[in-house]
Amino acid sequence: MIITVEKSEREYRLSQVRSLLKKKEYKALLFVADSYLGKKGSLRYLFDNHLIHRYGYGLILDDTQYQILPSGLHWCTDRRVPDTLFPKDHEALEVVRRLKQHNVQNGKIGVVGLNNTMKLEDFKFLQRELPEIQWEDASIAFEEVRSIKSEAEINGIKEANRIIEEGFDKIIENIRSGMTEEEAVSVAYSTVHALGAKDTLFLTLSSENPGEVEPYFLNPRPRVIKENDYLIVSLEITGPSGHWVEHSRMFCFGERDVEMEKMAGLVAKGIEYAEHAMKPGVKVTDIQAEVEKIAAAEGALCGHLTGHAIGMDVIERPFVARPAELSFIGVEVPTGDDEQLLYLQEGMVISFHPQIMNREMNKSAYMSDVFVITKDGAERLSNRSHEVILIKGR
Repeated sequence: MIITVEKSEREYRLSQVRSLLKKKEYKALLFVADSYLGKKGSLRYLFDNHLIHRYGYGLILDDTQYQILPSGLHWCTDRRVPDTLFPKDHEALEVVRRLKQHNVQNGKIGVVGLNNTMKLEDFKFLQRELPEIQWEDASIAFEEVRSIKSEAEINGIKEANRIIEEGFDKIIENIRSGMTEEEAVSVAYSTVHALGAKDTLFLTLSSENPGEVEPYFLNPRPRVIKENDYLIVSLEITGPSGHWVEHSRMFCFGERDVEMEKMAGLVAKGIEYAEHAMKPGVKVTDIQAEVEKIAAAEGALCGHLTGHAIGMDVIERPFVARPAELSFIGVEVPTGDDEQLLYLQEGMVISFHPQIMNREMNKSAYMSDVFVITKDGAERLSNRSHEVILIKGR
């Protein structure tokens, strides 16, 4: 089991980030992270720190690096995490002190998370204390670096996928009508954590009406699963190496509904298409467009986000999605700033999860698999069938 990052892997990641310093002519790179599931991966990538509370900064200079955390986090941060500071006053003050110590008081500094994670009061303080610095959002530039996974990262993702599938196997073994959604997925929590999972995000899609699933993701509810219900279960976890994976399948608890099975078949067809189509050089927006055609040919609708890269954050670029005329960093669709991240490359890891629904929006299907992009195409990490899993007579 992978426990932590090897020194050689950490040095490789730092060298990749420092290549960004040189390419963008930055004097430094400042990484902003908080404990929200989609915004803390940068500190895990750089310092192997699983941030479990509050927020933190990573400061990368030409010849050194610092992780700067609030003083209160000294009690919940692994002391083996290298290059970590706990200033007694405030972490923004420590960022300024370290920049001045290294004579970085003018020029450009790239900030990963500037526009969608950094606290406004911290940013205003940095501007006031370092008025000659030009602060530039470097989030997408960093995505270009981390979108290509190393061999060690891919091994970590495969380990996480093995764990999540064992958790899903336990759900299949135990789930039945008469239990609540919460009870149905609870066995997966203990299974994946016993095997080394850290963060978990479990979601379900269901309906109060038998033979239907509304296209809304919710936490598992105290709703009792009834005969002839359909239920979609989506598991997302980080494995021991800090990498996210997703795994989702559909259940039927009695008589199969013709239209629900049709929606599920379209999702399966979309995943099968992607497995053959995803290879280096393919444009991700073209894959989204093709899945939309698969749905439209049968009079169905397709969700706007069919897939995305996955790694130390649960959603990373590139987005397999419908492009938008927007320039907001936080939107999960390709924008005008994503030009360098529109094409698949060897080493990318994609979570692919079409959501297809009827036009009345009362019957929907969703399943997910993780793919590693190799020089020859896409390697699906799961062998599980995309057939709706029938649970009957338990």
